[in-house]
Amino acid sequence: MNRIELLAPAGSLPILKAAVDSGADAVYCGVNLYNARINADNLTMDDLMEGCIYAHRRSTKVYLTLNTLINDEELPEACELAQNAYNLGVDAILVQDIGLASMIHEKYPQIPLHASTQMNVYSPDDYMRLSEMGFTRAVLPRELTLDEIRTRVRTSSRYGIDLEVFAHGAVCVCYSGLCLFSSMNKSGTRSGNRGLCAQPCRQEYKLLSSGNTVRSGHLLSPKDRCVIPYLSELISSGIASLKIEGRMRDESYVAAAVHAYRVLIDAYYDGILDDELVRSVNDSLLVSFNRGGSFTSQALGGKKPDNLLSGEFVGKYGLKIGKISSSDPKKGTITVRTGNSSLIPSKGDYISIRNKKSEVASFPVGKIHEAPGSVTLKGLHPDIIKSLEKDLNVFLMSHDFVGSKSAKRKTKINISVDTSENGIFKADARVCDGIFREVFASVEEPLDTSYEGNPLSMDRIEKQMRKTGDTPFEVNEFFVTSGSGEVSCAVSLINDIRRQLTDSLISEIDFEASHNAGSNYDMFSDDDERDNIEGEGTIETLYYFPSFATVSGDLRRDTDIYAFSVYDLTFGKFRNKIIDFIRSSDTKLVAVLPDLIHDNTKKKFEDTLKIVKDELKERFIAVMDSDHLSEGTLYKELDIKHFISPGANTYNTATYKKISSYSDAVAMSYEISSDTAYEILSANNVKGKTVLIHGSGSIPWMQSDFCAVGNNKRDCRMCLERDVFVLDQGEQEKECRLVTRPLDHTSSIYGPAKFTYDDNDAQRIASLGANVILCFTEV
Repeated sequence: MNRIELLAPAGSLPILKAAVDSGADAVYCGVNLYNARINADNLTMDDLMEGCIYAHRRSTKVYLTLNTLINDEELPEACELAQNAYNLGVDAILVQDIGLASMIHEKYPQIPLHASTQMNVYSPDDYMRLSEMGFTRAVLPRELTLDEIRTRVRTSSRYGIDLEVFAHGAVCVCYSGLCLFSSMNKSGTRSGNRGLCAQPCRQEYKLLSSGNTVRSGHLLSPKDRCVIPYLSELISSGIASLKIEGRMRDESYVAAAVHAYRVLIDAYYDGILDDELVRSVNDSLLVSFNRGGSFTSQALGGKKPDNLLSGEFVGKYGLKIGKISSSDPKKGTITVRTGNSSLIPSKGDYISIRNKKSEVASFPVGKIHEAPGSVTLKGLHPDIIKSLEKDLNVFLMSHDFVGSKSAKRKTKINISVDTSENGIFKADARVCDGIFREVFASVEEPLDTSYEGNPLSMDRIEKQMRKTGDTPFEVNEFFVTSGSGEVSCAVSLINDIRRQLTDSLISEIDFEASHNAGSNYDMFSDDDERDNIEGEGTIETLYYFPSFATVSGDLRRDTDIYAFSVYDLTFGKFRNKIIDFIRSSDTKLVAVLPDLIHDNTKKKFEDTLKIVKDELKERFIAVMDSDHLSEGTLYKELDIKHFISPGANTYNTATYKKISSYSDAVAMSYEISSDTAYEILSANNVKGKTVLIHGSGSIPWMQSDFCAVGNNKRDCRMCLERDVFVLDQGEQEKECRLVTRPLDHTSSIYGPAKFTYDDNDAQRIASLGANVILCFTEV
């Protein structure tokens, strides 16, 4: 049985080694280019080579993150980086950009690719195309339920793709890869898709309706994720890897998180996973880092949590152990009312004392006196103790848990000896599990016939052979394949043979871990055959209303195509009005789908599309979403086109070439200018192809599985009559609008676009032979 992989973050070489030592089966890391944590310390190429060697010798894989959007100028360097990293020993490359992925696979098909969560691979229909592009793994969105994960395991396995699930760490409130808040807000110089997320979800906002404040505070700041309550179900679901988030976290955090999950995973396979162990490990993780005093498992259990947010204290929260019941400045002590089940601090642990808004004091614990329901702690300065009020909250911020200082991870080997041949001592070492299982090394040494000392028993020989010390190995079993029960030789000979065995085994593992994608050559030559452009393409306009309920007055605009959300089309009252309008205006309809659809909602949307097609016939021309990987079987059956939205992040020439080869129309990324878009399209054969560009109006800055209006509460009715709210960032900041979706408690935040296209831009693109649809949005 294949055991599930525990995958750990490594923001630097020391953290990589700490993650390996703590029990990670694989680590993921970035260098100082093209990774989604560009502000982490990251690794140099020399670090990467050293990290691969260190990890592989300890049966741990290394994955490199190249998981940002890449522009045309960067593509050659990014491809070269992927090749060089693979040649240094990296086991797979984690990619977001479709263009980069297709280019790597075309030139270096032997390099395994992992689809980053930034690629937003949510649909069970996506895996065939991923497989064709060289992907061997997909990282699933955090928003999926256990049932949805099981469905995807069954589907992906048909195409040789395994699945990775986030187990622990920070959560994005937006669907990964679809957050434009950083790149559109303020100066617009930071982009989450380029590794420079400004973490707008951790800021404070006001939510307004008709000028009145509905909510205020940290409205978008989620708690950290923890899947411990569903660990057994996740392991049994068939997923290949559990991933810990945290390349911006320090070494102690990574080591603690890895060790915690290592303990639980091993206990599961050993059949000893119980509630007491789970509670202890959960407490250790809370102490290590959490936001808001607890964790979230998001929708794993099938329902969205209504306690997703971290609250107003968004930093390291710790584990609350009680309240101050009394203090004695003269003795330098505080007494904390705990309760019998609370975790008791130890000497050296850090304590934080806080009121509702901020920290009042912190200190390392000196002496401890435990009593039923309370604990007295010493270590705080008497002057500070005098200022402390009764009933202030006390939090444990660090603690050494049982087993937290276990032995470092090593590769398990079996050693066998053979002394049956007269005068020869033979030994071999064989890796007995892990990624280099069955790799072996052999040593033969002649025995010294002049030796006059006492012979060594096999027990003594085994004892010496097990002294692997600082090597990457741990002896699992020792065998005597043939020979007598004792050997006439010095202990030094046995020690020397052991050293030869381990050195030789290291060499064999290094060889097995090595691979080569070949040398660099001109991979970017322009060998495409382009048609001679004769005449221009057409230009049409499209008006999109994200929220039908809030459109004031007449719907009619001077446009060729109207687009409405499938949410509004699913609501019968709105659908009938929209259908009547399309008929009366003698125009065409596009249905806009969300860029992540849960399985239990998909059927409703499919039924809606069938109804609309029956009613409008050829006037219903297309659906639009970002799921370009899907085969779109239903769309073909209904004879409607599939337009790919800006959420697909068409950011460079290679991405456009790939997506346009199997899609009916492609929208350019909201994060590129009209000049860049023109250059991308000029480099491709676009004659007769349809291109979507943004003319004016708000665009989706965030698309979220979370509703900030009702906090996911099922009985919330705040948005049923009005589903657009103002998200106020404060004075002199850009105003946003929050569109809610009562059907599935999702929402989108719309804000102004950084880049827009005018009639001249549309004409210029049409001159390339492309059919242009200039899009306008009205929220």
